[in-house]
Amino acid sequence: QVVGQGCPNANFSSNNFSSWAGFTGTYTNPGQTPGIVNGQHTIMNAPAIDPFTCGGLNVIPPGGTVSARLGNSNTGAQGERLRYTMTVDNSNALFIYKYAVVLENPSGHASNEQPEFGVRILNQAGAQIGGNCGIYTVYGGQPGQNFQTCNGVTWLPWTTVGVNLQPFIGQTIQVE
Repeated sequence: QVVGQGCPNANFSSNNFSSWAGFTGTYTNPGQTPGIVNGQHTIMNAPAIDPFTCGGLNVIPPGGTVSARLGNSNTGAQGERLRYTMTVDNSNALFIYKYAVVLENPSGHASNEQPEFGVRILNQAGAQIGGNCGIYTVYGGQPGQNFQTCNGVTWLPWTTVGVNLQPFIGQTIQVE
């Protein structure tokens, strides 16, 4: 979820993926094929509990009315990506987003083989911006991340992050 007047549908409030670019691919290249794919990019607009969290996680963040889910419960090292492009101005220079993570934690996989979730904020040249809040990557069951466990699935509760984009006013950035 993203707040800001200069960010049309950044928080999925239109109940669709307008203004977003979707991609699918593999674990190693989730941006391989452009396009929104039903079942891999899903708008969540009704209150519900994620079925893989043993009743612990709402599919919509606290205070929100909609969210987007990436992924599905299929196997095969699938990957998905969403990308939002915006021009930074005074109305959106404080960029706030919320995320929750639900990932399998398959035994016998090294950390670099585990399912992962990531957020990146990139400048016009594709370089990461926003300091430590401009990038976040976590793999299923990663130690030190407060993962909860439910039947071989690990999950993180909703987290809110704010990024100061004032140094980038007038520039076009991307959020993945």
